[in-house]
Amino acid sequence: MRRSAIIFTTIVSMVLCVSLLAFSVYAHLTQTFSVSNTIGFNPDDNVYVALKCRISGAVQTSMTNPPSGYDSVDDYLYAMGIYQDVGLGDSPKLGEEGCTVTEWNILESLDFASVTQPIVYTITVYNYSDMPIRVSISDYVTDSTHITNQISDPVEIEGYQHDGNPSYAEVRLSTQVADTTSGFSDVQNNFTVLFETVY
Repeated sequence: MRRSAIIFTTIVSMVLCVSLLAFSVYAHLTQTFSVSNTIGFNPDDNVYVALKCRISGAVQTSMTNPPSGYDSVDDYLYAMGIYQDVGLGDSPKLGEEGCTVTEWNILESLDFASVTQPIVYTITVYNYSDMPIRVSISDYVTDSTHITNQISDPVEIEGYQHDGNPSYAEVRLSTQVADTTSGFSDVQNNFTVLFETVY
């Protein structure tokens, strides 16, 4: 009798251990890692720029089929603000009268496509100002236990010559998961893009 009780207890213990391991693996695989964003644009006086704003490395930007209600993935990305254009074509440039855009407002949380790859925010800046400008990223999150941010160096862009295409350059912010063992949702990841005149 004693021997059968030991065997039974051992089997029950093993089943419980395997169940606990399976549950912890499932919980790890179903964790959420997401950030929310509002990106401010802060141009100096007499700075006129067009912007192409793009995000990569999010679940949303990895889609191959559009969500219900959208004709294409690009339609969805523009509607959610994951892609945003300012001042391209005939629309007013940032800094011009008639331009109502003051920020890049992303309407839904961005889910990391992979906890080992960053979400990257890329802002391509076309300078329509008469003078050179410096573009940089400031006021980004540096004190989070959930994410780490790395910014590109500031860039200087030559003034517009009015006889061809404007000069342009890119700035980037890369956001990485800091602790892959602990999920998080809607962590604020706001930052500001500065456009300063260079004399």
